[in-house]
Amino acid sequence: MKYNRVLVMGDIHGRYDRLSSVFNKLNFDPAKDFFILLGDYIDRGNENLHCLQWAMKMSELPNVIALRGNHEQMMLYYYLLGTFESTIWLPNGGNRTKAEIDAWSKHDPDFLNKALKFIQDRPYYHHTFIGGQEYIFCHAGLKPGVPLKNQNEESLLWIREEFYNDYYGDAEVVVGHTPTPYLGKIPGLEDRDPYKPIKLSNRITLLDTGSFLPKGRISCMDILTGQYWQSDD
Repeated sequence: MKYNRVLVMGDIHGRYDRLSSVFNKLNFDPAKDFFILLGDYIDRGNENLHCLQWAMKMSELPNVIALRGNHEQMMLYYYLLGTFESTIWLPNGGNRTKAEIDAWSKHDPDFLNKALKFIQDRPYYHHTFIGGQEYIFCHAGLKPGVPLKNQNEESLLWIREEFYNDYYGDAEVVVGHTPTPYLGKIPGLEDRDPYKPIKLSNRITLLDTGSFLPKGRISCMDILTGQYWQSDD
């Protein structure tokens, strides 16, 4: 099927106000558009529950793929593993998300189970060809030199500098994870707006524009045209 737009949204992190702001600008049509969410719906913001519920509802629509982020993975570890890996969620914004889920569970006792099932069902990446060009969408990035089928969870959800600096594959890779304001100076982009998406010379597009930061935004891009929309300040 040929889509009018292939929309990709970066990290949300519990900022339902900014999510509503950018989503209302999209005029998303699930019958004609394809929509990919790059993960990290929760943690750090003040409306994590609403953002998680929104992602869960969106994932049920046709032509929508909601990927897994490292923050969803940390939540999953917290509730299912009970090992060392589970201890990192609360200090990384999970304390707010947990408090909201605990409060809501008084009204919907099965919500936590539904949320964990939602996370477990999230794919780590989406791979496709559009107009003959290969695209890979994932939360954080790829281990350079490793075939897609052999990429591990740590790389897909957590990788940073090694991916940005050393990836030179043929596929266009669209990711979130690292807020663009944290990336500092980039050759050829020294005068860039730190809160706007970045397209690197090695076929990487970065869409985490600091949703949870004081001046941050949530960004969504049509990768067919490069047009993007952002939440209001």
